[in-house]
Amino acid sequence: MTSGELLSMEVRGEGDVFTLRQRARVVADAAGLDQQDQVRLATALSEVGREVLNQAGGARIAFSIDGGPLRVRVRGYGPLSPAAPGFAAAARLVDEVTREGEDVILSKGLPPGRYAGEWLRDLRATLAGLAKTSPLDELRAQNQDLMAALEDVQAQRDELEETNRGVMALYTQLSEELERTNQGVVALYAELEDKSARLREASEAKTRFLANVSHELRAPASSILGLARMLLDLGDPLDDEKRRQAELIRESGRDLLNLVNELLDLAKAESGRIEPEVVDVSLRGLLRRLKETLGPMAREGVTLVVDDPDGVEILQTDELMLTHVLRNLLTNGLKFTERGEVRVGAHADGDHVLLRVADTGIGIPAEEIERIFEEFHQVRGPIQASVTGTGLGLPYARSLVAILGGEMTVRSVVGEGTVFEVRLPRLDRIHLGRVVIADDDAAFRTLLRGLLHGVAVEIEDAPDGYAALAAVRRARPDLLLLDLRMPGLTGEEVIGELRADPALADTPVIVVTSADTGGIDGVALDKSRLTRGELLRAVGEIGKRDA
Repeated sequence: MTSGELLSMEVRGEGDVFTLRQRARVVADAAGLDQQDQVRLATALSEVGREVLNQAGGARIAFSIDGGPLRVRVRGYGPLSPAAPGFAAAARLVDEVTREGEDVILSKGLPPGRYAGEWLRDLRATLAGLAKTSPLDELRAQNQDLMAALEDVQAQRDELEETNRGVMALYTQLSEELERTNQGVVALYAELEDKSARLREASEAKTRFLANVSHELRAPASSILGLARMLLDLGDPLDDEKRRQAELIRESGRDLLNLVNELLDLAKAESGRIEPEVVDVSLRGLLRRLKETLGPMAREGVTLVVDDPDGVEILQTDELMLTHVLRNLLTNGLKFTERGEVRVGAHADGDHVLLRVADTGIGIPAEEIERIFEEFHQVRGPIQASVTGTGLGLPYARSLVAILGGEMTVRSVVGEGTVFEVRLPRLDRIHLGRVVIADDDAAFRTLLRGLLHGVAVEIEDAPDGYAALAAVRRARPDLLLLDLRMPGLTGEEVIGELRADPALADTPVIVVTSADTGGIDGVALDKSRLTRGELLRAVGEIGKRDA
């Protein structure tokens, strides 16, 4: 017997199986295992005892504790298979069943304690004095274990029922609170939708007002300007004072007409009625023409510098719109620069062109950076008071840049100067093979076809969500233009189906809708204000590009 061995016994017949069960229970009790673990170990060894009788005609079984778990070594009189049903059943009741050579080892973890020295000697003496149990006694003990287990199960069931009642009460309370919260959220969404509709109506009303007033003011402004010109050119000779006053009338009429024209242009831009006419624009020629036109505006001591384009010669865009944008930025730079230079240039930036207008002028305070794009807003200062302006040039310029599919940014340091950057897509580098347009509005599908002219090789229409899925599955497109509100299958459901299919999960999607897109993860465009520039900018961001 080794130093940690407690007892060993031979299992040669059915009676020894009952004795083995008894010994297992006593050892487990002495080692500090609880009632349930005692029953588990005893039951496991009962299964093992019957298995070794069937497999090997018997076995020597030894219990030991040697500074670790309780180990039961089973050495059969013949070969043993740990995969046999008896050992498999025992493995579910103990911590581990392993093989060491020809032996099979069952291990059961013990609670913390001292399992050595005098304790081992006392336990060995106790086990040695145990009488061999009879099958009747062991059956009685098993019945007692079973009754105890049933009582424990009943107690656990009562406790579980009490817990379930508490959980159900909590679930009911949470459900009621969630229902109230949902009602509040629905009401909030309804209120937000109402306010959004009102804001859209107010914006549309403002645009209509600007357009109508501009049209109404243009005629009298033109008349005032014409009459002043006639007075100066065709009337009787005027003395110096009258001529000066007539010149003031003409200048005021010209300023008024410029303001009316800018108001009308801004109204058109905001209403989305301006559609770019994309042509090949020579950036070198455009910048040189701007220098020739605006150079005379420079103050003494200020130079207008035009750098040759770097890495790009031709840009596909609307020449008139781009000219207007750059003229506005250069004019502002020349107005507010007292010494130094105003510099303009363009360079390639991947699939975009970056146009930069930089000056060494008075600069813009940080708190005014965003406000300069507000209509009629002008930064206060001594130079601003001495130059004319309406406060509409920059808002209109930024609107034009958006229509062209680009973006305008600005950075400035007071006393050092300002830099405006216009980033435009290189439309000649955007190429799409196949596009699927999913929308139940046939007229809008036709509009999208027109906006993609020259960009997409093949376009397929899908009047509902099911048709859109079928078109994508038939041949994966380079892009899916998707409305959200469609019969049968909504746009959200189409996106869900695509993302759930590994073969289609990466399909590029641009949502084009007038519905709320707050929950959409990806690019979403407003159907009511869509322009070719905005669509192509989105395509340039996520569509397939030529290298």
